[in-house]
Amino acid sequence: MLVHFNWYTKKKASLALNTVIFVFVFSYLFLLFQVAKPNPQLAAAKAKIPSTPSILYSIVENAISQGDTIVSILKKAGIDHQTAFKLFTETRPIYDLKQICKGRKYALFFSPEKNEFLKFRYEIDPSRTLIVSKDEQKNTFKAKIDVIPYKVEEEYVSGEIQESLFASILASGEKPELADLLASLYDYDIDFNRDIRKNDSYELIVEKKYLDGQFVKYGNILAAEFTNRGKAVQVIRFVDAEGKASFYHPDGRSVRKMFLRCPLPFMKVTSSYGNRVHPLLGYSAKHNGIDLHAPAGTPIRSTASGVIRAAGRDGSRGNYIIIEHPNHYSTHYYHLSKFGEGIKSGKRVDQSQIIGYVGSTGWSTGPHLHYGLMKDSKFSNPLNLNCPNAEPIKEIYREIFKTYAYRISLLMTTSKIAKLPSFFIETVLVNDFSKIPNTPDKGQLAR
Repeated sequence: MLVHFNWYTKKKASLALNTVIFVFVFSYLFLLFQVAKPNPQLAAAKAKIPSTPSILYSIVENAISQGDTIVSILKKAGIDHQTAFKLFTETRPIYDLKQICKGRKYALFFSPEKNEFLKFRYEIDPSRTLIVSKDEQKNTFKAKIDVIPYKVEEEYVSGEIQESLFASILASGEKPELADLLASLYDYDIDFNRDIRKNDSYELIVEKKYLDGQFVKYGNILAAEFTNRGKAVQVIRFVDAEGKASFYHPDGRSVRKMFLRCPLPFMKVTSSYGNRVHPLLGYSAKHNGIDLHAPAGTPIRSTASGVIRAAGRDGSRGNYIIIEHPNHYSTHYYHLSKFGEGIKSGKRVDQSQIIGYVGSTGWSTGPHLHYGLMKDSKFSNPLNLNCPNAEPIKEIYREIFKTYAYRISLLMTTSKIAKLPSFFIETVLVNDFSKIPNTPDKGQLAR
């Protein structure tokens, strides 16, 4: 009886297992057939599902050209005037698109099916990107600015000049851009065309920006000391409680002056002020300025703020610019290859603004800039100009600046001996604005 039961039970279990397997296989084949079989309703439903824009954008990329406006850029891409102007006005609270700059990159995003404009991207600067997206349902534009999350570290750099500042910066393991940054701090105190000597030295604390552990670019120079012909000139960057950043000497004098020493940094004086034999005319004549040799296309800076009195071309001067400045000064720039963006008579320019580019137009034997300085309608030697500093540090910040200047000078001295950790450097650089009467406690870093 027991044997019969075991046989029956096993046979029944085997039959049940086979039934389950048969049902599973049949169901699988049925579903497979249904999936493979064309289904018009399913195809129509899929067609209604919107495509993923992130992978199906049609993209137009370009760079801002001279004379471009945001409206003209969008209209050239086939976007109607009303939509272009709407984007401009609705973006303005976040970023004013009047400020777009020549050479900056931008991109326009369209849907590939309807070729409908969906998004605008603009590179404000290397650290910020403007993104303007269209809300199709509301027919509005929403703007935001994406900031690259750099890690910023303050580092000590020093070197000695044997050949040039550029060569020394490279020898210290730094990038050539640091030479431009450093030289710009001494535009008012040191003429890098004729003052630099072998064994001159420098030291500085500079911000370095990293992304994913890789160096990307330099930030601000926080303090520097340049020793030229045995004389040390120190400059310190100070951010006041109002958020304004300026450079000062340790005694509180502003680094800025009315005039830069030279419109072209690192360039050689090939012809000085005074009497000389003219290279084309062949006779002695008064040279009412200095000639600065530079490669064609080198940017020319206005040495002071002012208003352009004339910008044109004639036979001897070639392309030229004359700028009027306060206190009866004027500066003259001759032989330009071309003018800077927006440069024309009556236009106001700022100190250090690019006004043109070195060329060889007019009576010229090669690429160079003729730079002249006039005071009370009389030319004088621009290399001998002495002008007062700009306004010194405000009295309300004087005491805290002295403390800060002492701290950063001590920090630079200590950094000569050992590499200091970032947290220690940042602690030293903190400004305690709570000590300033009638000033909000902003306790910010001097950067």
